[in-house]
Amino acid sequence: MATQQAQEPYRGYNDESRAHWVLIPTILFTILCPLLLAIRIHARRATTMLDRGDWISATALFFNIATNVMFFAMVSHGFGKHSDVIPKHDLFSALQIWFFGQITHKIALHLTKVSLLLLYVRIFSHVRAFKLTAMGLIYFILLYMTSSSIVGICQCIPIASAWDLDIHGKCLNLYIIWNMNAIVSLVTDLIILVLPFPLVIRLNIPLSQKLALMPVFGLGVFIVVASALRVQSLLVSHVTDRTYDIIGTLWTIIEYNLAFVCLCLPSVRVLLVRTWPTIFKSSVGRSQTSGATAGHRYARAGGGATTWPVKIELDDRPWSRVGGDAGLDGSDSTDEILGSGEGVEAGVEPAGITRTVEFGVEFAPVSAPARAATRESRAGESKT
Repeated sequence: MATQQAQEPYRGYNDESRAHWVLIPTILFTILCPLLLAIRIHARRATTMLDRGDWISATALFFNIATNVMFFAMVSHGFGKHSDVIPKHDLFSALQIWFFGQITHKIALHLTKVSLLLLYVRIFSHVRAFKLTAMGLIYFILLYMTSSSIVGICQCIPIASAWDLDIHGKCLNLYIIWNMNAIVSLVTDLIILVLPFPLVIRLNIPLSQKLALMPVFGLGVFIVVASALRVQSLLVSHVTDRTYDIIGTLWTIIEYNLAFVCLCLPSVRVLLVRTWPTIFKSSVGRSQTSGATAGHRYARAGGGATTWPVKIELDDRPWSRVGGDAGLDGSDSTDEILGSGEGVEAGVEPAGITRTVEFGVEFAPVSAPARAATRESRAGESKT
């Protein structure tokens, strides 16, 4: 979003309004986005503690709602109507709100992308090349968010000339800035979309499970489509009436709100699967590993070793870390996107999604009478 250098009011237009182009999607997403974040937080807290990705998504929602509220305020001041029928004081207010809305919009969109990439990093944390690529993209997005916000603030000198029709200032070529921002956003959307698919394809899991993962990671297709339509609308249109020619604004609203929806949808599926497992279990096959029995040898102080049969049950209950500093966050990576019980417990290549189970064996001191009883028992067994 951006503003243009003040121009003379247009004449000869009627009172036709496109305000509904702004109001309908803004109302819908203002209700939907907080609800989805609440579901995401609830699903995360059910298995683990919140992490930086969750806090960043909450921050993104704050700027998301702030931008939506600004759009409501702009409409109340005539945004969506021809500028020649808008009173001067309302036009001043609408353009001023638009100026600040362009900043909150950039922050909301880019923080949403950062949160999504952090989700990918958490899921594929064992793949070093992927993690480095995702973190590099995160730093680029944050730097671009900062620089583009500064350019947006300083687009006109003096700054107030961006919304005050009575101030004649010097402004950058906003048409070029709009297109550049839209193209960069589209490119980053495409990278985020394709980034996880090579790893999903390489997973050594049944095809049905791969097909279930594809739509989860493919949610970004909708963001890419909205971003591409935004670019197309900017390239083919030339704004002559800045309060009425708002097709680019419409796709801007859809883009950053839809990005947030796609960020939270995987958690919605997780919650549905855990709440109504018989209804929402997909065609994804449950893991064939329901339990495993093996003999493990454990060294004891003083020499020697003892073998115990150990049985590990993998069920539908969420896994949580009991203690220690193993670096586990308490949730299975596949639970993050498929739901408890549908994860991949075995047969995953190193480059894929894995479940790590850590356990330890502790020895407690044995009293003298207990040791004597054990010796007598063993002596009796040897005689027989």
